[in-house]
Amino acid sequence: MKKESFDEKVGWGRMLLVGFQHVLTMCPGTIAVPLILAGALGLNEKETAFLVSANFFTSGIAILIQVLGIGKLAGSRYPIVLGSSFAPLSPMILIGKEYGMAALFGSVIASGAVIFLLSFFMDKILKLFPQVVVGTFVTLIGITLAPTALRDLAGGEGNAGFGSVENLILGLAVLIFILLVDKYGKGIWKSMSLLLGITAGTAAGCFLHMVDIASIAQVEIFQPVQPFAYGVPEFKLWPIFLMTIFCIINMIQCIGVFSVMDEIADVETENEIKERGIRGQAVAQMITGAFNSVPSTMFNENVSLIGLTKIKSRSVITTAGIMIILAGIFPKISAVFTAVPKCVLGGATLALFGVITSSGISMLSRLDFSKDNNFKIVGTSIAIGVGAAFASDAFVNILGTLQMILSNGLFMVSISAILLNLLLNGKKAFRK
Repeated sequence: MKKESFDEKVGWGRMLLVGFQHVLTMCPGTIAVPLILAGALGLNEKETAFLVSANFFTSGIAILIQVLGIGKLAGSRYPIVLGSSFAPLSPMILIGKEYGMAALFGSVIASGAVIFLLSFFMDKILKLFPQVVVGTFVTLIGITLAPTALRDLAGGEGNAGFGSVENLILGLAVLIFILLVDKYGKGIWKSMSLLLGITAGTAAGCFLHMVDIASIAQVEIFQPVQPFAYGVPEFKLWPIFLMTIFCIINMIQCIGVFSVMDEIADVETENEIKERGIRGQAVAQMITGAFNSVPSTMFNENVSLIGLTKIKSRSVITTAGIMIILAGIFPKISAVFTAVPKCVLGGATLALFGVITSSGISMLSRLDFSKDNNFKIVGTSIAIGVGAAFASDAFVNILGTLQMILSNGLFMVSISAILLNLLLNGKKAFRK
């Protein structure tokens, strides 16, 4: 990999605009996790708003750690955006209900420390992830994300007007607009396709009364994020164990992001960089727990945006990280982000998730399916992963933690591909 790959110079105007696109891209997932968590734990509106602000703040910190690095210890120094992870959402709800918020954030801190220690053995862990495993995993990421984008395009599941003709038309119009601008746009307009699509879609949403401008006016201008707002963290063995299991799933997803970056940015990431990247994510998670927030993950959709804009500068992602921190301490800014209609974001993210799927298929296309049992490994693993993701009720009679693990499609596809590769290829699996 050439060192200058991510050092390209970008003018201030383009840096701000592309950085803003990255913020808009990571917003839906970053906002959704604390909202779902707060709803499940019965938190009031003030506490919910606090969790959202804390999540913006800590996501920005995680991005800066990843992009700028902490010496040679942590951070990949890649243009990678991080936001809240869905992987540990179920155990977070369980821990919060049974043990309280102090134990919840204590488990986030402690599991981050465990992942940090595991990162020093990443060279051995990465041997379990040859191209056949990673390509299969990345392909399923795109497949499993697509229904979420489509539900958003329809207006967001559970929202009034879900599936309405207005939502569907506007969402599809945004998707087509982005694709056309990306194809026919020149210069800066081409790289702004996502932002232009979201802006135009939001403007149209205003005329259709889909944007709640009054809610923006009611939000406070400035509110610092208070660390340890729920008291001194409690470190209890079972919550820490439970959180660690799902943070390992999150770690696997982060490993997959580096493969997507290799595919899109035409680089070849060394294992040492991946180790530092996972270590940076773990350090950020410990800070996250201290500021009452949830574990972060590397966002594939933002890597896809790099493929769409063709701008892979670290300075752009650093700018996005600073914007997200400001959104955390200036709630009015985050309120503007959250005002974008769901159908508009759904149309935009459908284009990005398609890029992820294509990246996985591209990785798999370089395999020789007549050798090393690749045909069986890929086909069987994707079938198991898709089945687990979309028929999770098959495990309804399996109780507790095991049910949560088995119903996670991304875990199932990765563990299936790893085990099948080892089972069918033996020692040769480590040389692939």
